[in-house]
Amino acid sequence: MSIWKLSMIPIVGFLLTIFILSISSGEEEFVKRGSDRGISFLSGGVGLREREILKEMGKDYSLKMIFSNKKGEYLSDVVVKILDQDEKTILTTVSNGPWLFIDLPSGAYHLEASVRGDRKRISQVRVEEKSQKVVSVQW
Repeated sequence: MSIWKLSMIPIVGFLLTIFILSISSGEEEFVKRGSDRGISFLSGGVGLREREILKEMGKDYSLKMIFSNKKGEYLSDVVVKILDQDEKTILTTVSNGPWLFIDLPSGAYHLEASVRGDRKRISQVRVEEKSQKVVSVQW
């Protein structure tokens, strides 16, 4: 093998490593991760590839919320409040995309979602252990 070809191996390896790191970091840039009052959440999913990744990341969360308009177009920047049975707010966040995964303990909750000042309320949402409740909110 020529010296020129041998010298290219580390360069190609370096460029490949940079490429892989840029892809993996870019895949999670769309995901908003957070915690409020001890409750973890993930949101995002502004594109098919992002939703595929988020679907895998959120599979163990007990609640999945999906936001869209009446035409079926996904919405983001949705303000979400989760309230317990006593109407106390236990989580407030803004969704970074049309999907929001929340890791709630088993129980019944009230959900509020607002987009551009238009608020929807879903009462008595029951979250069960070891399963995922899916709630679609449409404006």
